[in-house]
Amino acid sequence: MARGTATTYMHTGTGEMCYEMNKALTVPETFPIYLSSAYIFDSIEPMDKICDEGAPGYAYFRLGNPNADAASRILAAGDGTETGLVFSSGMAAITTSLLAVLRPGDHVLASPVLYGETFYFLKHELSKWGVETTFIDFDTQKPEDYIKPNTKVIYGETIANPLMSVPDLGHLAEVAHANGALLFIDNTFATSIVAKPAKFGADLVLYSATKYLGGHDDIVGGAALGSKKLIDTIRFYLGLYGGNLGATESWLLARSLRTLPLRVQKMSQNGLALAKFFEQHPKVEKVYYPGLDSSPSKELADKQFEGNGYGGMLSVNFKGGMELIDKLIANLKLVHFVPTLAGTCTTLTYPPKASHRDLSADELAAIGIMYGQIRLSSGLEDTDDLLNDFDQALAKL
Repeated sequence: MARGTATTYMHTGTGEMCYEMNKALTVPETFPIYLSSAYIFDSIEPMDKICDEGAPGYAYFRLGNPNADAASRILAAGDGTETGLVFSSGMAAITTSLLAVLRPGDHVLASPVLYGETFYFLKHELSKWGVETTFIDFDTQKPEDYIKPNTKVIYGETIANPLMSVPDLGHLAEVAHANGALLFIDNTFATSIVAKPAKFGADLVLYSATKYLGGHDDIVGGAALGSKKLIDTIRFYLGLYGGNLGATESWLLARSLRTLPLRVQKMSQNGLALAKFFEQHPKVEKVYYPGLDSSPSKELADKQFEGNGYGGMLSVNFKGGMELIDKLIANLKLVHFVPTLAGTCTTLTYPPKASHRDLSADELAAIGIMYGQIRLSSGLEDTDDLLNDFDQALAKL
């Protein structure tokens, strides 16, 4: 029987063509974008096999998408973990992962030198769920002295935001595992190109994919990488809470990951050059960068980064306050004030009013964030152009 006009337009070139593509002798060179929010089932049985038994296939976007899986597979391979997940933001990855493993009455041990919203979530939000967080300085205080019988997670960053300190990942993992806890490490500032936390015992490696992984300031995303057992636990809560990364964003992330090694290598070179420049400048009070010989983290960085550079992030304290920083921003020609990091261009941000603006003045002071401080994200520019830009901008102060 001939179909009506509307039916013809509705049902031609859809599912039937997808089945034909599955039988084709060739595949696309570039992985396609799968925008479909749901998938066709020929019967009820495949639904059970996919949803309950882990058979290949997809059902509903919130429960899985080929583009998200492709990006996750690249990330897990790069970090040396069994598998992973991508999320709609770095904070979605962090909060979903923590909520997946914590229950009322549990305890978290963390460094206070963290991304500002991570610190806020640990201190102010988890307490509403009956979870206590103890903050200690991983550089000067021993985690084994503060762990409790109910400690479930030790949380830190490979290169801490914004003071660029480097914790002893192996020791943190040893303490965590000896006490039945998990080690969660945010590897955003380092990426797997500089450091692989899983190699040193981290159970979960977390990322804001908005930063180096995406790398072009055109997506917001996050990732969590670890063992299949742990990721399957988190996967359930990703589906429940719905913090999924979109198909187009996942595709863009996978595209960007192809050039991650090249970008991070150049950014690390520029980061070291800028750090050395600022360390010698008379208007600078202090430079935070793990690749400097003066950094207290240099020895650990050399051990854990294994000759892969020290990353593109640094912080600088100037001899002045917010007014001086405002003038510096106005004087710069190439480098702009942008409240993010790790795009292709060199940018700066002002932690007290950007990444850590949710913290009180006392909280900022306690972790060493000053009002004369900027955080720099080194880009892909020619090194001399960056040094010249800062030189001329500082000369006008």
